[in-house]
Amino acid sequence: MTFLQLLKISSLPPKETEILAVFLLHKNREVLLTHPETKISSPLLKKFKKLEKRRLLGWSIATLVGQKEFYGLSFRVDKNVLVPRPETEMIVDEILKETENECLIIDLGTGSGAIIIALVKNLKIAKTKFLAVDISLRALKIAKQNAKLHKLDKKIKFFQGNLLTPILKLLPNKKLIIAANLPYLTKAQINNSPSIKWEPKLALDGGRDGLKYYQALFKQLNSVKYKALELLIEIDPSQTVKIKTLAKKYFPPKCLEIKKDLAGRNRLLIIKKTA
Repeated sequence: MTFLQLLKISSLPPKETEILAVFLLHKNREVLLTHPETKISSPLLKKFKKLEKRRLLGWSIATLVGQKEFYGLSFRVDKNVLVPRPETEMIVDEILKETENECLIIDLGTGSGAIIIALVKNLKIAKTKFLAVDISLRALKIAKQNAKLHKLDKKIKFFQGNLLTPILKLLPNKKLIIAANLPYLTKAQINNSPSIKWEPKLALDGGRDGLKYYQALFKQLNSVKYKALELLIEIDPSQTVKIKTLAKKYFPPKCLEIKKDLAGRNRLLIIKKTA
């Protein structure tokens, strides 16, 4: 069978068929498109059919090929980590825009390590330290692999545990910048979203109202001493009122700001507070 014939019999959109074929053949996409007569062996066709079946069941293309681009960088992903989303790049944008002086940057729920790695790659401020935390050892394994891939494994310290718990004793009394892309969906949202059916529930389920982990984080921060805090939280647009109400129990209203994504939906809660 040729690549052209594969395009004709595939049950997937042409672009997705191309991506899977490029992955299986280890060929450049442009080369494959200019040579549609490229042979697809029987063993490769069987592998394609297996991937095709998973894709039709809802697996993401990124998970199937084990790679996803984020902030112009390539990241390894698998079934143990959430696939980095374009809207999450907002967190990186905001931190890069606001950070001018030495500080400690923490990535909670690091997953694939996309946020912290993108920050280290782009933020060139002397003496700034970078910590990443995840409750999943399997996710941390992927994050460490990605850090090594980008030659940043010596610049990021990784910790296993829940929220700030494993690093509380390491927090200095200076400016803290915390990126928190924590699980924030309800079970109903997860069940009604086929596109995330095969992604790790641990990285998605935020409890009854989706705010379980954010509430716990706010409580932890009440016991932390710092000169200044900048906390960036990714939210579901439908949570806007609830997350602001919750945040006001722990932070003055003037410290809160909601940012919209490119689609005009509320996507980021930013909390800025001085000691």
